[in-house]
Amino acid sequence: MAHTENQIIEVIPSLLAGDGSFDVDSIPFCTLCIEVDERRIRFCIVRDENLECVWIEDYGFDKVLTETEVFERLKRIFKGHLLWSSNSWLNVRIAINSRAFSLIPSILFEEHRIHNYLHFAMGAPVSADDKVLYHEVPLVHAHNVFCVPNLWYDWIVNHFSSSHISFYHITSPLIIGALVSHAENEEVKIVSLYFEVDHFTMIVTDTNRLVLCNRYRFEHASELAYIVLFALHQLNLSSEEVRVICYGEISMDSELVAELMRFFSNLSLGRGPTTLRYSKHCGDIPGHRYFGLFNTFLVSS
Repeated sequence: MAHTENQIIEVIPSLLAGDGSFDVDSIPFCTLCIEVDERRIRFCIVRDENLECVWIEDYGFDKVLTETEVFERLKRIFKGHLLWSSNSWLNVRIAINSRAFSLIPSILFEEHRIHNYLHFAMGAPVSADDKVLYHEVPLVHAHNVFCVPNLWYDWIVNHFSSSHISFYHITSPLIIGALVSHAENEEVKIVSLYFEVDHFTMIVTDTNRLVLCNRYRFEHASELAYIVLFALHQLNLSSEEVRVICYGEISMDSELVAELMRFFSNLSLGRGPTTLRYSKHCGDIPGHRYFGLFNTFLVSS
């Protein structure tokens, strides 16, 4: 545990919900899911045998951190946490929440061009400090190419050397969750909006088909509405024929939702994936807020 006042604050979770019956003997039968970005580190534990989420922790930061600062906090959290520090997890699945990603149709994907894909997407070469990864996204016949800081990657791979480790870009669990939501909501065309502090991810799906996945920055509610409407117009979709579902850092009484409801009457707040069960300790957690984290388990399940 850290010793100065500032360091102590850094390792206190903003949310902790866990099943008290969970102990180290359960770890070899469970999957640890981790979501990491410049503003937060999140964890959840899922019992694989019954697909039950039994533990959630969320560490939010007051400001945008550098890759090195995030790394130091990640190490500090693990050092002071008996559960996270175990090297015996059945699976460890990490979702990297970054702006650098590119979805490539599998029929066009060539492994030796992964750096080129990101160069084109970002408009600049990949830094030597980053490792480029990729994985196939189930259901959509595409490969998601992204990068992770070498600092994070090397430490995670070494720390969890006895577990099966998978790295994803956050858009992959969001896409899987969006596609599954068609069956849950009995809708044909869905616009899934995943909100963060200063940007959002927009995913448009038509039954079992991915139509659009992109991230957008915005400053004002009116700008948000314009971006969504413009994107739909480009896809020849009208606001009347889609269902809009909101996830992430959002609430129904927010200014953003009020602005969107001026144009979309069929709008609602999302929920966590119903494929998972939730222990009584985690059942009251707002599922829409942890939609990406929960679906990180389901990408390969």
